[in-house]
Amino acid sequence: MKRKTYFLAMILALTGCGSENYNKTNAAYGPGLLEQKEDSSMQKRAEEQTTKAFFGDISRNRVVVVDVENMKLNEPKYEAATGHLITYTADKVYDHPKLYVVNRGSNAIDVMSTKSMEIIKTIDLEHFPRSSERMNKRLRLNQTSGMDKPMSSIIDIDKDELILSVGKDKKVDTENNPNFGGSHATGHPFWLDKDHFVTLDRYNRKIHTYKIEKNVDDEWVSHKINEINTTSSIHQIIPSKGRYLGEKGLFYGTAEGAPDIYPSIIEFRFDAKKGLVKTREVELKKDGVEANDTWLHHGDFHPTKKLIYVGAGDGTLYIVDYEKMRIVKTIKAGKGAGHTVMIPKKNMAIVINHKDTFVTIVDIKSNTKVSDVTVSSHDEWSGNKMIQAHPKYHISKDSKYFYAFLTEEGTIYEMNLDRLRVVRRLEVGGKPTQGSFVTSYKSQ
Repeated sequence: MKRKTYFLAMILALTGCGSENYNKTNAAYGPGLLEQKEDSSMQKRAEEQTTKAFFGDISRNRVVVVDVENMKLNEPKYEAATGHLITYTADKVYDHPKLYVVNRGSNAIDVMSTKSMEIIKTIDLEHFPRSSERMNKRLRLNQTSGMDKPMSSIIDIDKDELILSVGKDKKVDTENNPNFGGSHATGHPFWLDKDHFVTLDRYNRKIHTYKIEKNVDDEWVSHKINEINTTSSIHQIIPSKGRYLGEKGLFYGTAEGAPDIYPSIIEFRFDAKKGLVKTREVELKKDGVEANDTWLHHGDFHPTKKLIYVGAGDGTLYIVDYEKMRIVKTIKAGKGAGHTVMIPKKNMAIVINHKDTFVTIVDIKSNTKVSDVTVSSHDEWSGNKMIQAHPKYHISKDSKYFYAFLTEEGTIYEMNLDRLRVVRRLEVGGKPTQGSFVTSYKSQ
């Protein structure tokens, strides 16, 4: 297959602010600020476990590798060049010591070994890949969604081979997206169960449900069950992560919003014969914020309550009761409020404000704001650049430390969750955007 390359508008424009009183905590940078006790704790963790961060770097088209406990570049090899364009993320493959490296500007996924840190294979696709994080553990398949076309590809994770593709084999017009979903043709991949998956067709505001099975010749085939319209483009079906507490068969999608259309959370019911069916919807809006001034992409389930936390581009964190489908609270976060990291052991959530210099800390027991913690000193970038990276994020086994990358300045930081301050930083260069943290324990 001949590879095609072209550059796309890659990142959602997220801006805004919100409303609520809070305390702001300034970060402290550099290992020289650590107390002896904290230094000893970090050394002990490094002796007990090894965590490697593998992040796509869109400016250098590589995967950069960090030794997390020791906060240093991995030795002896700390990067793998892909030879492709827009190397965006590296997704850990289920049950294998490897990652799928997504090149959003080439029709290729690279397979990278987490042992040798080398690219060991390239999987050619019919479209540019957008996201490849969804693994079907029972069928041992991966779903990868399309960047430039409203398609999905299904990959055998044992053989690293493409087995089939579905969707419309035609590139979208990146200059004319009718939604607030950026230039990407689809949203995140998602398996509804072991036999069904969806393609989130953002430009056409549709969700397509497919069934996959083997035919009489033992070959994989897929069948489209249905397609449904949505109010605006769907960014993701929210993964349960073991935290969903509602009725079985219900799923919740984040609708990004569009001109004169507020973003929303949409509830769907899944029927294996009929596909997804839309049931209820709640608009995410508040006084003083117009539809054209806000948008969203990610939601996260609360670990103990029937709530969804979802950040909006105007800087509002919405807390939605998904049983009653209503907004129960709003919290002021930062520009580009996006992903929320739940830390149940601390009764804490960290809201990643992608376009701002701080993260927002929320008490998930009372659903109230605790503080903002500064993670970057570049106030001049606020609202204009992708300051904070996308997932994954990492929490130490003892829930004492939090790790995340800063895309624009090319660093990773370590935050002490007891003190709510940054205690170590490492410059890795480039623009690390998204990736995986892979942990192994010395006793294993």
